Amino acid sequence: MQHISDHAPFLESLAQAIAEQPTSFHMPGHKFDPQLLPGFSALFGAGVIAGDLSEAMPSVDYLHGATSALVAAQQLAAAAVGAEHTFFLVNGSTVGNQAMLLAVGHDGGRVLMPRASHRSVYAGLILSGATPIYLQPKPHPQLGFPLAIDCATVAEALQAHPDVVALHITSPSYYGYVSDVPALAELAHAHHIPLLVDEAHGAHFPYHPALPPSAVRCGADVVVQSAHKTLGALTQAALLHHAGNRVDLNRIQSMLALLQSSSPSVLLTASLDAARQQASQRGHELLTNAIALANDARAAIRTIPGLWCYGDELIGQNGIAGHDPTKLVIRVSDSGWNGIAFAERLWARYRLSVEFADPHQLIGTISMADTRANIDVLLGALRAIAAEPLPVQAQYPTIWPTHALPPMILTPRQASLQSSQPIALAESVGMICAEPVIPYPPGIPLIMPGEQISADLVAYLGELLALGVKIVGPQQIGVGSIRVICSPAA
Repeated sequence: MQHISDHAPFLESLAQAIAEQPTSFHMPGHKFDPQLLPGFSALFGAGVIAGDLSEAMPSVDYLHGATSALVAAQQLAAAAVGAEHTFFLVNGSTVGNQAMLLAVGHDGGRVLMPRASHRSVYAGLILSGATPIYLQPKPHPQLGFPLAIDCATVAEALQAHPDVVALHITSPSYYGYVSDVPALAELAHAHHIPLLVDEAHGAHFPYHPALPPSAVRCGADVVVQSAHKTLGALTQAALLHHAGNRVDLNRIQSMLALLQSSSPSVLLTASLDAARQQASQRGHELLTNAIALANDARAAIRTIPGLWCYGDELIGQNGIAGHDPTKLVIRVSDSGWNGIAFAERLWARYRLSVEFADPHQLIGTISMADTRANIDVLLGALRAIAAEPLPVQAQYPTIWPTHALPPMILTPRQASLQSSQPIALAESVGMICAEPVIPYPPGIPLIMPGEQISADLVAYLGELLALGVKIVGPQQIGVGSIRVICSPAA
């Protein structure tokens, strides 16, 4: 007998709809004819056009009013990970982070969150009007980036701010290290607030016991996962999982309807159904192989002169409670290379791209799709470049600035609604910033809209600009200007 998890009900419903070969007098405008876009169809296949169905067809279930196949697909996704409810997302984990903040942090509600949060979380602050209470970044002494959330720091912050309405964390980090989510859930719940988790890089966690446990099973109230990152769904396809009654389910659903496209792509939602089906059927087998490949790669990298690959030896330090073995965090700085230049050389010489690079490390992901041949290509490229003579390399700051976070004069939403103007960076001391200033690496905001610009920050920004560090957010920072609030009014 076929097990229910073997089914992909929404995917199967689309196959039936395509087979019906409808005569269309509705959107989309291509009318399912691949010949209307011959270049596109030749590149991606005629099936993309034929499968780009819309809810105007009676047999296609609609994301914002699901009644049949999509309901079943989302229920199977919830059962697979241990959630009470799961919502398919077509705007990535970005929209999940925004929806959860809109659900809990509206009307100025104070949300405790790490400063090292994804930009979508900051967008959620602006949309919701929530007031952030930031946890100061604590870079790991070896990697130079915050890898996990320290429970003691959270406990102190909750004592200092008893009026917060939620705790939002990111786990795993970009580097594959996870926080002690069960302990953080216990802390949050003891203060009668929900734990919200950006688990974008951990969608595969529920499908193998050698991986860290998913936040869904660790007591978190709302969790977002990017199924496109680690499960093979199409880019933008993600999942929001909900449990318990600390966050109103109806409000989550309403916020998702408000934020997501009213014309959701069935290609994205079908890929979520297919990815869940594959993970349920073969996830253990495929992840066993991926973990073995990653462990073999890690061991081999450690034998390459000048390179090192981190692993579970960091567990128990700096708030780290676990490690995703499918993440390869490769330190290259001992070879004399900086990570960004190393990554550029990998692409230029081998057309090999990594997930991320910082001044010291490369971060690569091994997934269920990888093969031994892929690993061999990676190892060969790493060996060759590590042995090359060093080129002229851009310099990057080696430490995060130690001064305190800037004082917040306006909330991110208040600041976003104010008029602003560009001003010379040197003249901005004491002014209120109107735009985020986020150096990459490490991707942590130096200053956010509504915060006051200090002399220390201006000096540090000047150093970054002189070194050519990429700064995301400011429109004119490259020419020495920054946008500030014209006439602040709370």
